[in-house]
Amino acid sequence: MILVVMDHDGNELRKGALEGVSRARKLAEALGGEVAGLVVGPGAEGVAEKAKDYVSKVYVVSGPDWEAYTAEKWAKAAHAAAEAAGAKVVVAPASRTGRSWTARLAVKMDAALLEDTLDSWAEGDKVYATKYSFLNRVLEKQAGSLPAVVSVKPNTTPLAEPAGAGAVEPLAVELGELEKKVEVLERIAETGGKVSLTEAEVVVTGGRGMGSAEAFKMIEEFADLLGGAVGATRAVIDAGWRPYAEQVGQTGKTVQPGVYFALAVSGAVQHQAGMNKSKVVVAVNKDPDAPIFKETDYGVVGDVHQVLPAMIEEVKKLKGA
Repeated sequence: MILVVMDHDGNELRKGALEGVSRARKLAEALGGEVAGLVVGPGAEGVAEKAKDYVSKVYVVSGPDWEAYTAEKWAKAAHAAAEAAGAKVVVAPASRTGRSWTARLAVKMDAALLEDTLDSWAEGDKVYATKYSFLNRVLEKQAGSLPAVVSVKPNTTPLAEPAGAGAVEPLAVELGELEKKVEVLERIAETGGKVSLTEAEVVVTGGRGMGSAEAFKMIEEFADLLGGAVGATRAVIDAGWRPYAEQVGQTGKTVQPGVYFALAVSGAVQHQAGMNKSKVVVAVNKDPDAPIFKETDYGVVGDVHQVLPAMIEEVKKLKGA
């Protein structure tokens, strides 16, 4: 059995959950057995009814103790579900929360941990995976003995299609003293764009060259037209123009969209570490020697305040807006 921990927003499965199901199915083909799912937290019961279309069984962990996320609690729930399912492998999204609890789970399971993987497969009694390292400039191949915990890098795996209705099974998990050591007193939800930055197929990032917070209204409009997410460089975040949740780079989020727009972004190596595996990179910068052009598939040397409005108008024409 392979267990996949399914991320959700309280109503719908996140894209990362369906990527995880695809990976789990591939591993199940090689190792034998079926794919089970785990849904934890607020709204878990409703989400489980949708999740059961993708896996043979969905374990549900919910209740007052599970309303607020902590890494200790999620690791405990995943461990309980893995034991209930007899899972050899646990697959999880390599989201910020996923990275915080998967290591704890690997310790509980005495399991190999393969993190932030681009692909994964099984041969014999080992699970293999590829991942980027050294600022995303080196491709590593790793092998882990069973049992194993595998986290899936966003935008690297096809989304799973429904495969019939599975069963839903509530799972009672008692919290111990360790899981109760951290109490969440307040949670302020991220108020970002309409599309998750790490899951977006199009990311439009603005740099310090935009000149002001007001100028980012153009970035927002362009991203909305393309159905994408807004990103920002560290200099923009430090200036207080945009929230930290939008930072792309070594100290921010790593993205791998189909198209990445770098607008007025110089392209320091720390920023490149967060976006240099995007499939197509388009840059606009008035400096022809800007480092970003080394990572660019299509580049425009020009003033972003002239080029971006023209790009917006062209997209509107193409969409008939």
